[in-house]
Amino acid sequence: MPGLKRTVLRGASFTGGGYLLAQALNLAAFIVLSRLLTPGEFGTYAAATVLIGFGVLITESGMQAALIQRQDRLEEARSTAVVACFGGGLLAALAGLAAAPLLGLFFHSTEIAELAAASSGVILVMVMGVVPNSILQREFSFLRLLVVDPLEVVAFAAASIIAAANDLGPWSLVIGQYAQMGTGLILSWSFVRWRPDLRQASVSMWRELVAYGRHIFVSTSILRLGEYAADSLIIGRGLGTASLGQYRYAFRVASLPFYALLAGAAYVIFPAFSRIADDAVRLRRAFIVSLRWMAAVAFPAGLMLIPLGPPLVTTVFGDVWAPAGDATMAMSMYAGASAISSAVSELVKARGTPRPLISMHSVTAAATATGMLALLPLGLTAAAGGLSIGAVVGAAYSLRVAQRTAEVEVGAML
Repeated sequence: MPGLKRTVLRGASFTGGGYLLAQALNLAAFIVLSRLLTPGEFGTYAAATVLIGFGVLITESGMQAALIQRQDRLEEARSTAVVACFGGGLLAALAGLAAAPLLGLFFHSTEIAELAAASSGVILVMVMGVVPNSILQREFSFLRLLVVDPLEVVAFAAASIIAAANDLGPWSLVIGQYAQMGTGLILSWSFVRWRPDLRQASVSMWRELVAYGRHIFVSTSILRLGEYAADSLIIGRGLGTASLGQYRYAFRVASLPFYALLAGAAYVIFPAFSRIADDAVRLRRAFIVSLRWMAAVAFPAGLMLIPLGPPLVTTVFGDVWAPAGDATMAMSMYAGASAISSAVSELVKARGTPRPLISMHSVTAAATATGMLALLPLGLTAAAGGLSIGAVVGAAYSLRVAQRTAEVEVGAML
């Protein structure tokens, strides 16, 4: 406890460095893939995999956060979570397989239906890593981001580039995704010394975990509907799969500063906040410090995309991706605003009261979808601005949530 600040600072630097290494490798992979695949092929893959995130979310149901925040009966909780994740992941994968033809009908594409069916097994692979990842994060182990994530990217790059070079089109990305998630699953369980005792799994413990995690599940489902599914449904259906591919590349660049913070800072902030949740004064002070540093890094990093977005994207990926560069400018407020919402999210989760996340993410999702729909007739760049609008509105509301639930002064947050 006395060395918690030092642990957080060291952890943020280590995990942030690991994330940046993984993203550097990821960038190199996508530079190569941008020469081998067309924007339309990237858009087809994006449309086909839109349900994977929801399948993982439904199965995980806030389980990872519940395991990190929990203070007692950890052995029973972890063993129960393993059983729940396997059963839920299997059902979600089968549901994704069954829903694949409907996705193909929605986008009027047989290939999208086939890709969606082939990708459904990714759900099971991903959720089986929930328990080992929660243990690594709770114990401030930095192996997940320093070692596992970079090696995942290497596996994805090797598999997808080889497949794309052999003219497999969007199927190369499916192959790469399986290689990435399979590598991560094997490595995560290898680094965790704990093994489940299935005899300790119980329905009563599952109910306790779900009681905490259900609010995170609902809120994150709403957020993903607003931010991620909206781009596939609004951009993909309204402007076509080629524009969707451009949008996804723009989001990859625009979200990099935020996800670097999320990987570096939030990865250690949540377990740190959870350990001092009983000390309200110390928790509020730690939250203010965290909010200050996250905003101080994220806002300038995001706003730099206004002058640098278009030349950066075209220089790195080629002239064919010029629309993505323009869309990146419109997303420039996403990183800073999302950093504010993220800090508040870690605060309310650590206090054991994640219910306000539902209203927070509902506001963000509604504002994002509304902004995108309103600006869609003006083209891709304008519609991408809906992401910034949603993030800013959500950040403003999250400050109100912090004031109301944790009694943090608005003046101090501002």
